[in-house]
Amino acid sequence: MFKNNYYPKFCILFFVVLFAAGFIKSFIFDVKLVKGKSMEPVLKDGDFIFIFKAAYGIKLPWGNSYLLRWAEPAINDLILYVKDGHFTVKRCAGTAYLPIEFYKGLGYNNELFYTVTTGGKTIELTAVQFRNLGGMADKQKQVIPKGYILALGDNLEASYDSRDYGFIFIGSIYGKVLLWK
Repeated sequence: MFKNNYYPKFCILFFVVLFAAGFIKSFIFDVKLVKGKSMEPVLKDGDFIFIFKAAYGIKLPWGNSYLLRWAEPAINDLILYVKDGHFTVKRCAGTAYLPIEFYKGLGYNNELFYTVTTGGKTIELTAVQFRNLGGMADKQKQVIPKGYILALGDNLEASYDSRDYGFIFIGSIYGKVLLWK
């Protein structure tokens, strides 16, 4: 039979564990479910991903601001960010001040084609994507703005990413995706 002095200790322990779990989920780690094919073959539809929310700093649970920041995403980091109210997983393909080069030319049958080159990688674009990223002239160079990154899906044909909606504000990044395959 339980003695009465165990009940207060149990309640205190229960609330300490509950607080610790809430703190960890709010500021340190989280788990999400992948929906869609934009990150195949690395992440498949239905995979669970582990998010290290404190990879770049301590972010406030509400809004797009950090309480304390110690890093920014690096090229090839898998990141989770909020876009139009939905969590989105993409790969960081370019960071602030990285040069990007736009090119517009005539291809076969006199059809226009558009590309952007960053980090030695050339990516084909549609006319709308070309404009969304800031391409205007036939050939132009610019840099990714401070506080922003270029985020692309690994499966470019199935990905809705920075090519479609522009650069990603670093404050909207929820965390770094950790793989454990």
